[in-house]
Amino acid sequence: MAGPIVVFISALNQKLFHGQGGSNPLLQLALDSQDTVALFIFFITAGVAAPLFEEYLFRGFLLPSLTRYFSMWGAITVSSLLFAIVHLNLSEIIPLTALGMVLGFVYTRSRNLMAPILLHSIWNSSTLVSLFVLGSSGK
Repeated sequence: MAGPIVVFISALNQKLFHGQGGSNPLLQLALDSQDTVALFIFFITAGVAAPLFEEYLFRGFLLPSLTRYFSMWGAITVSSLLFAIVHLNLSEIIPLTALGMVLGFVYTRSRNLMAPILLHSIWNSSTLVSLFVLGSSGK
């Protein structure tokens, strides 16, 4: 469910921002690195640690807290926007907000934090693998 939504919004986002807005400099360093240990640590950080931390923070704590002040969809939207903003990448605000909304929806439907953690982990891991493969194919 998240894949087609976020990919469509990412394509639309590319049209709006023309690829501008910055990116994570550590990502490029890790992808350019020939150090397998550094790549492994980066992959574990992005594929395991970040989803655990971010889901506990945004879906486990913030989303339920915001339901005191907003409707469920309002809380999902606000927590998703904050999720996107903390990634500090202007060109990815829209797709990350969409991903956050999918993760928030999954959490509210399942009432199990493991569901968005797993989805987030799969998303980050598959994104890293595709970036690594695309980056390696050009060398």
